[in-house]
Amino acid sequence: MRLRTFLTLGAVLLAVLGLGSAGGLFWMTTLLQRQTTSLIDAAERVRAAAELEITLLLLQYAHEVEVMGAPNLLGPTMDVDDLVGEVPERLAHVELYTETEAERGLVAASRASVETYLSASEGERRTRLAQAIDSTRAVMDSSIARARTARDDAQAVRRNVRLIGTLLAIFVLTGVVLFLAIAQTRIYRPLVSIRRALSAFKSGRRESRVTREGPPELQEIGAEFNDMAETVTSQDARQLQFLAGVAHDLRTPLNALKLSAQMLLRAKTLPPPEKVRDSLVRISTQVDRLERMVGDLLDRTRIEAGNLELRLEECDLRSLVEEVVELHRPSSELHRFEYTVPDTPLPWRCDSTRLSQVLTNLVSNAIKYSPKGGLVSLRLEATDREVVVSVTDEGLGIAPADIDSLFEPFMRSRSASKDIPGVGLGLSVSRRIALAHGGDIEVESRAGIGSTFRLRLPRSG
Repeated sequence: MRLRTFLTLGAVLLAVLGLGSAGGLFWMTTLLQRQTTSLIDAAERVRAAAELEITLLLLQYAHEVEVMGAPNLLGPTMDVDDLVGEVPERLAHVELYTETEAERGLVAASRASVETYLSASEGERRTRLAQAIDSTRAVMDSSIARARTARDDAQAVRRNVRLIGTLLAIFVLTGVVLFLAIAQTRIYRPLVSIRRALSAFKSGRRESRVTREGPPELQEIGAEFNDMAETVTSQDARQLQFLAGVAHDLRTPLNALKLSAQMLLRAKTLPPPEKVRDSLVRISTQVDRLERMVGDLLDRTRIEAGNLELRLEECDLRSLVEEVVELHRPSSELHRFEYTVPDTPLPWRCDSTRLSQVLTNLVSNAIKYSPKGGLVSLRLEATDREVVVSVTDEGLGIAPADIDSLFEPFMRSRSASKDIPGVGLGLSVSRRIALAHGGDIEVESRAGIGSTFRLRLPRSG
């Protein structure tokens, strides 16, 4: 499960629980409010019915006092007409708090019996009063029963609220525990593993790697770290190899310089001019070799720092190719050098020194990697879109597995003998120079047959 999916599910679960809790609370509150309202209405109806009953009893008492001519012991305010006027108000008050059809029927029966009592003759008044009181008490009994029902319903709601609240609390607690447990095993532990691997790698343990576990996002981070660690480790190994190669390549010309100088210094008499010249030629050759190696190192450093500057000027590519070939022709008696160029000059705006460096590097490699000699040919071709310089040799060739990494710094073909000098910087620097001119270098090779390097440059416009 992806981290986003896990977090989304967790958020949705918490939202559902929260909305469920809010909805349940709202529903329970509504039920309690409804039961409370019903209970209050029932209590008001009981009170109104009781007031109606009292009013009827007082009215009956006032009638009897008036008939007997006896003194009104309840005071002068107990007038028959006033009491008769209060009866409709009491009935209306009772009707105000009715809700169900059954209650409306009881109230209607009570109104009918009360109106019958009010219109009854003196002889029927007591009987009609008893009927009115009974119907009024029926309303009271119904209201009391409704109040008890509302109370029981409210208690049931409270029980349900406690039950649902307990279940929701259990669900929320269970969800949180499960979420934390899954997060602990699926998120926190992989993060801790990544942090430990980073700390170990930072402290120098280059073999430290991240175990691929957890959601895909963290696995991708771990895979990226492992790839980075492999790259850094490989670069470290290549740099160590580079340093060893530099030390080896520096030692060879330095030893040659040392031997040539010691031979001249230890001679008791000045050697013949021919031997002195030979020694000076060897010294000059080794100095040139050292200068070329240091130049490659400096160029690579400038390129990595982004300080490679091109001094663009008009130059003739045909003359440039011819000069490079003629420069290398005396360097090897085992190789034959040929070149094919257009009949007319080929003007080109470029850094002639840098392009000469690229071609020199390609020709030098063709010589070095064909130790048994053979043909080294250069071909300069121009089309409407580009200019191509091809350098072909009949040497060792390059294995297909090495071609993709051939232009990386410090990389050398595995077919190269340890006796072949070089640290693996020339092709890297050459490609960077070609790219700086808007071009590139391509290679075609077959192991044991030879290689062809093509410098492609977009046609100047």
